[in-house]
Amino acid sequence: MIREHVTHIRTAVDRRSIPTRVGITVLALLSLPLLGTAVRAVGRALELGWLTTPLLVVAHVPVVVALIALWSIGCDICQ
Repeated sequence: MIREHVTHIRTAVDRRSIPTRVGITVLALLSLPLLGTAVRAVGRALELGWLTTPLLVVAHVPVVVALIALWSIGCDICQ
């Protein structure tokens, strides 16, 4: 299932122009601190304790999107 999602994201990113892919990368990387802070705040507010860690893993999904976008840009530049 994860592989299907990554393939879908990669296909969607590959269809975009290079400036759009750069924008996707920048936005994904800028969202990381916001998501991380939000997850920690929710974890503390709900007193989730160790359950905050799996939420932090989910909060790092933008890193995967940014890496896919960078890979796609690199592939286009190398061709």
